[in-house]
Amino acid sequence: MKLLILLSILAGSAIASQRRYDGYQLFQVTPKDKTSYEAMVQLYEKSENYDFWIAPRGIDIAMDVMVPPAYVSVFTDLMHAYNMEYRVKMVDVQTVLDMAREERERTPRVATPRYSVDWNNYYDFNAITAFVNEIAAAHPDKVTVSSIGKSHENRDIPLVKISTGGSGKKAIVIDGGIHAREWISPAFVTWLINELVENYAAHPQYVDNVDWYIMPVINPDGYQFTFALTGDRLWRKNRRPNNNGIGGSSCMGTDMNRNFGFHWNEGGSSSNGCSDTFHGGAAFSEVESQHVRDAILAVAGPAEMYLTFHAYGQYWLTPWGYTSTYPSDYTQLYTLAVSAVNKLTAVYGTQYTIGSSTNVLYVASGGSDDWAKGGAGIPFSYTVEMRDEGLFGFELPARQILPNNLEVWEGVKTTMKLLILLSVLAASAIASQKRYDGYQLFQVTPKDKASHEALAQLEESVIYDFWTNLRGIGQSTDIMVPPTYVSVFVDLMHVFNIEYRVKLVDVQTVLDMARDEQITAPRVASPRYSVTWDNYYDFDAITAFVNEIAAAHPDKVTVSSIGKTFENRDMPLVKISTGGTGKKAIVVDGGIHAREWISPAFVTWLINELVENYAAHPEYVDNVDWYIMPVINPDGYQFTHDVNGDRLWRKNRKPNAGFGGIPCIGTDMNRNFGFHWNEGGSSANGCSDTFHGGAAFSEIESQNVRDAILAVAGQAQMYLTFHSYGQYWLTPWGYTSALPDDYTQLYTLAVSAVNKLTAVYGTQYTIGSSTNVLYVASGGSDDWAKGGAGIPFSYTVEMRDTGTFGFQLPARQILPNNLEVWEGIKVMAESLF
Repeated sequence: MKLLILLSILAGSAIASQRRYDGYQLFQVTPKDKTSYEAMVQLYEKSENYDFWIAPRGIDIAMDVMVPPAYVSVFTDLMHAYNMEYRVKMVDVQTVLDMAREERERTPRVATPRYSVDWNNYYDFNAITAFVNEIAAAHPDKVTVSSIGKSHENRDIPLVKISTGGSGKKAIVIDGGIHAREWISPAFVTWLINELVENYAAHPQYVDNVDWYIMPVINPDGYQFTFALTGDRLWRKNRRPNNNGIGGSSCMGTDMNRNFGFHWNEGGSSSNGCSDTFHGGAAFSEVESQHVRDAILAVAGPAEMYLTFHAYGQYWLTPWGYTSTYPSDYTQLYTLAVSAVNKLTAVYGTQYTIGSSTNVLYVASGGSDDWAKGGAGIPFSYTVEMRDEGLFGFELPARQILPNNLEVWEGVKTTMKLLILLSVLAASAIASQKRYDGYQLFQVTPKDKASHEALAQLEESVIYDFWTNLRGIGQSTDIMVPPTYVSVFVDLMHVFNIEYRVKLVDVQTVLDMARDEQITAPRVASPRYSVTWDNYYDFDAITAFVNEIAAAHPDKVTVSSIGKTFENRDMPLVKISTGGTGKKAIVVDGGIHAREWISPAFVTWLINELVENYAAHPEYVDNVDWYIMPVINPDGYQFTHDVNGDRLWRKNRKPNAGFGGIPCIGTDMNRNFGFHWNEGGSSANGCSDTFHGGAAFSEIESQNVRDAILAVAGQAQMYLTFHSYGQYWLTPWGYTSALPDDYTQLYTLAVSAVNKLTAVYGTQYTIGSSTNVLYVASGGSDDWAKGGAGIPFSYTVEMRDTGTFGFQLPARQILPNNLEVWEGIKVMAESLF
């Protein structure tokens, strides 16, 4: 009997299009088992009598079905036969349509409207076309309108570009009106155009940093037909005839949201040309979907996001629609959608459901969102099904237009935060700067996961120089910002609610003051060596110094070269020893990061202290051999001193392939060592300050250091590498938050050293493993010294200060820094004898 009822329904599937819906009823139906669900699926796919406002989704999930009056009795018989739960949501659909029309007619028009549309009512395609042309004429500096092509009925399909110009910006593509009867969709999209342009001054960052490509109605013929006197308010498809009806009968229209060419016709669509979900004769069979495809492909390079607006149901949906399998980046898609919906809901409490189309709703292959992601390669693609949940369905009252738009706008703004960030990252190819006029140093503190993740992405950019690497939520980071990006950066801080303050208003002023201090500092009257420690010196002077002290003390000091740099400089190794066998050794290096001038200034002072003041503390040389490399990044360090160089350069100077075809210079040698290389906290972008190189030990300098350390690894019990700034005494590991097996010994010794250090001037240091105190940074020399070379006690010492001067520690602080750190070093050395 069930089968006969179903077949009777399917047999009567060729009624004429209805302009009125007198006696039509809207049913909410909930299938309770597999059999009843499959019956509804057949009805959905094969009958054009029944208009599924919400398609079958699953067992125990409600759907909305509009039933003609002649079929109400048969339909309710089917419900009973299959034991389906149902209720009548609208007793007479035409009454609802009439009430909505009367409300629109009573709604007062804005007294002197600026444009052909406002948002206290719905407007036809002609009015929308007029509006986009009017706003373009009013704002030619921001808005351009073009036609992406003609519809079947020869209407131009408008594309609105909103931009303040500039290059390298990311883009967002938006469309509406793909389903003709979903009037709230063009109503929102046109409102969005107006908001971006007319209210630009309230939020310029959304236009200054992102280009917008907006198609307010991509199904013009169908949309206009819903307004036409001879039309159909509930029409869904486009208006091109087809001969794909049952038995080859002539029908009208294709569902454009089943016509896109990515996994086309793989479920959730119909081959019946009279069905509301008819997928067309082939992928992109419709001229409108072809035009949309071509328009999107034309901007697919900069486009990072695609949003298509629909109604109804209150869903924020990710791909895929053709399968229940999730995209590989679903976590990112879902996380951003959650953030957007949280902001949306905060406005009026409207609840949205989030997830992939198939898993939240139903299979629907051939959708524009699937194609935008899978076909055009736009990473962030969403379908937004707006108000309501079915009380009014497609006939959302005009009084709800503005509330809907205001809440959805909050969600869209949240997605814009991501695009602003990506636009900032996309412009990552600025030239090396010799001066830093107008550069500002910001101290920023992320307060939540979203703001921390934003800064983590920003760390990839070569525009923004992270003087201290990003650590964790609630922990501050110092970032230098070029003057042309200060406004963008501040906008980004506001968008993500990141706490910030300006530490240095003009970096060049600080550099100039430091240089002036160096120039005016009195030189030792008749210095013994080429360097003193009341000033900073370049690599040539340091090389001269180590050779001079070796010549003066041949009984204690020998100097050799561990190899040549990329620019053919010798890398000196200073051995300090009074001879003998069986002694333990300490390996020391400095200057791995070129701009950290205090590092070579301390290491050269240490050499001098051990040798020139030997008589004051002979035990430190008699009982321990010292292998000291004062500058292991000579090319980079010298570049920071060169007239045509860069005081704030960090890496070595070997060119690399760069990023996006833009060649760059330098590898961060402290991300290039071959112990858990490239396992976090470094970059594959050759333009980044933390570029880890093409492979572990890809750099000649790190190879030379590796080989020099391995040559004494059997004797060496301690490795000390000196950096700045921050005042930290750090143990491995840098690649993981897990602690070394002997962490207790490492930590205990560091505490003893820091206690002695602090006793000198009260300077406070933080102690712990690199990852747990600072951040993940794999490929570091300290991790390799312990894990690769087998040196038990390995430390990174980040010296003065905590950020007042940063890398430009005044020369007057060299000796105080060195004296306090020396007290810590003595404790380290004493532990070996």
